[in-house]
Amino acid sequence: MTIAGLVLSTVALAGCSSGGTSPAPAAAASPPAGSTSSAAPSAAAPVAASPTAAPLSFRYHALGKQEFIDQTLSIGNRGRTSVAPTLAITAVDGSGKDLPDVRVTTAYGSDRGSLVVQPGGGFDVLAFSGAGADQVADVRVTVKESAPADLPADVSLVEAEPADAAGRPMSKFDAFEQVVLNNPNTTAVSVRVVYLVYDEPQPGKSQQVVEAVPIGGLTAVPAGGTAAVPVSGEAKAAVRKYAHGPAVSVKVYFSR
Repeated sequence: MTIAGLVLSTVALAGCSSGGTSPAPAAAASPPAGSTSSAAPSAAAPVAASPTAAPLSFRYHALGKQEFIDQTLSIGNRGRTSVAPTLAITAVDGSGKDLPDVRVTTAYGSDRGSLVVQPGGGFDVLAFSGAGADQVADVRVTVKESAPADLPADVSLVEAEPADAAGRPMSKFDAFEQVVLNNPNTTAVSVRVVYLVYDEPQPGKSQQVVEAVPIGGLTAVPAGGTAAVPVSGEAKAAVRKYAHGPAVSVKVYFSR
């Protein structure tokens, strides 16, 4: 995937995710915790750009719907093109006060410019650590920069299937040896794969990612074709450690 060098903005939007920004479109909703797609199960139509609205908007969801991921950041993209934002994400408490000792990490790299967001929107998965992590009620998001990305607005999701060394399908709960990616689109796309391990919270509490381990690197999947990503290094150790555990998933997201 090629990315143009133009930077759209250095500070495009700041403020708590639930204040001053509209809810992200349906396409930005988090997927089922056990799914392997790169966005929500059903894609929404592209959202027309507004000359007066900020190109990106944000909303934090502490709790997802049943069987859906908790602690997601919906990213609404009102523009007509895909973008790769670099976000600064600050945890805040219920009164909107910053929690400076809380570290915010992302599963898909929206804080590193790694996640490509299509028109309509996308999402990332957040985790909190440090003193005061149990007080997080929302997040404040600032767009440090946003680079245009060469990803068509209408591409469908890339599917991921864990497999053994011979390519035979396996479950995400097994000690799989590779992830087979299937691209149903008429254009090649670039994606990354991540293995997520979740905690097991008490009822009513949000479930958090405790480990997010990349599987391979940036992978180009040919139009209408497949690509196999071997599980090696830290990813192999994590898959072996958590195989047959109760709360893991394999996720794919558009990247650069």
